[in-house]
Amino acid sequence: MMTLEEVLLKHYNCYPKMQIQDMVKLIYQNEFGGGHLIKNKDDSLLKLEEEFCLLRRYSSNINIHVSELFEDIGNNLLRLNLFSILKKKNNKENNTCIELSTINNFFVNTANSISGKKERFEEKLEILKKCCRDRLLSFSIIDVEDYLKEYKAKGYPIVSHSEIYRSTYLPSYRIVECKYRDFFEIFCRVDSLLKTKDRVNVAIDGNCSAGKSTLADFIGNIYDCNIFHMDDFFLPPEIRTQERLNEVGGNVDYVRFKNEVIEGINSGMEFQYRKYNCKLGKFQEIKNVKPKKLNIIEGSYSMHPTLIENYDLKIFLQIDEEEQRRRILKRNGLNMYKMFVELWIPLENRYFSEMRIKEQSDLVFTLKYV
Repeated sequence: MMTLEEVLLKHYNCYPKMQIQDMVKLIYQNEFGGGHLIKNKDDSLLKLEEEFCLLRRYSSNINIHVSELFEDIGNNLLRLNLFSILKKKNNKENNTCIELSTINNFFVNTANSISGKKERFEEKLEILKKCCRDRLLSFSIIDVEDYLKEYKAKGYPIVSHSEIYRSTYLPSYRIVECKYRDFFEIFCRVDSLLKTKDRVNVAIDGNCSAGKSTLADFIGNIYDCNIFHMDDFFLPPEIRTQERLNEVGGNVDYVRFKNEVIEGINSGMEFQYRKYNCKLGKFQEIKNVKPKKLNIIEGSYSMHPTLIENYDLKIFLQIDEEEQRRRILKRNGLNMYKMFVELWIPLENRYFSEMRIKEQSDLVFTLKYV
């Protein structure tokens, strides 16, 4: 992750007509994100659509500074530049199927999850002053201190871009968390599929503790969708025989999953399935499911050969062995850790290898944030 000093210098080099208030705005966004909660998602989307229409109009008449699609502003935040999206759409580049509604959900989720602190903001403003004193930035330290003194007296309100910055670079972006960049390809693929298919099924398979459930929830925070967990289909004792465990990919009740979930999804109607609690060793609640256009199936063995043909997008998550074991020990404790290391991980790895699960996936990620 870039330091704030690195962020300031990078932006200054990219946008040499930046003014002091543009630097302060950058620091403000680094600490507070968009700076306010978004209570009405529909209003936010309407503003985004209007802004995008204006960009289309401007782009045909004037030369617009084209920024990177994502610009790092530090603190795990980015500016997602709308004109870069527009340009990619005009050029019909592959990763241009992202919908404005999806971008708006990135923005709203980010705005409603960031809460900065005045004390940290003031510390970051000191970094700006240091860069000026060290002559890394060409602003007069006297001018910077005068600006910040007046700005503090006003109570540190949200800052607008300077007129020269707006007229030169026509900034148009949304502040989003870095994780949306890291999984941007997933959202582009899902948006593209949703435009062309009546029903979209996405599978997330991969190493245990790689973050499959978290990624499913992450996607679910952007779309209205159903999420199904393979953990609810662990083998009950009556079929957990040694012969079954010796079967490649046999460590899950894929027959029941296909009969209860896959056939339910494909029916296009409301359906029910049973959730098995492996800790208690018995079936528990009956889950009622209303049909939705997007369905996410997450968990090891979700791409079992009896299931894989039902998916429109297949995602594989991987994690290095050391980090996997650290996460399992922290999450499950020492006794369960031994079960994972001695039994379940070898079974999973055999399934991945012999059934070439990773090789059959459309997208492969090594997790950083989930």
